Amino acid sequence: MAGALGVVLAGGASRRMGRDKAALLIGGEPLLRRAVARLRLALAEVIVVGAPACAPLILGTRVVADAWPGRGPLGALATALSMIEANQTDQAEASEWALLVACDMPFTQPALLRAMARLALTTPDVDVVALRGPHGLEPLHAVYHRRCLSLALARLAGDDASLQGLLATLRMREVAPDDARRLDPAGRSAFNANTPEEWRLALRLADEERDASAGPDWRPG
Repeated sequence: MAGALGVVLAGGASRRMGRDKAALLIGGEPLLRRAVARLRLALAEVIVVGAPACAPLILGTRVVADAWPGRGPLGALATALSMIEANQTDQAEASEWALLVACDMPFTQPALLRAMARLALTTPDVDVVALRGPHGLEPLHAVYHRRCLSLALARLAGDDASLQGLLATLRMREVAPDDARRLDPAGRSAFNANTPEEWRLALRLADEERDASAGPDWRPG
């Protein structure tokens, strides 16, 4: 699907995990590679905002250095939106939306991401389409219009550089849990693994997902 740029955030310090999350293996591949691959099933163009050192994990995917390192996901969003803004004069059909996910979200559902991008593209009077999950709005499972850049830059210049703070200032379209459930029955698309405990759960869920897709063993009678 064209019209929206897929953006995977990989610039966090992984303090709660205690080691680099992007390189952790799940299902036989690095977590970052898995996040990129799932987003590629939804959108035509995907980039990673993070340190150049993560490039070997995702060969063939463009890595864009965070222009506001240390300012959290808001800086990464501003980096992606700045790139979209710069491309407006270079491409006749440049993307105007950025779909954000984090590299520590191993179960994003491509069908749900694609549906959210389509909703954004067909709802011109909103600035962001965000998923409402079990813990509230998910700013890292959301689609942002390039017009959000000026507000993001203003917040980066101030004291509150949180994505939640930015969301409160935007015209929003929410994707409710009941609507999301049709495309994400298990409700795991926004699951993220920030801690060792959450990582152990992610590995267990990934094993269950693999076993379910493999189906029952067949033995001749």
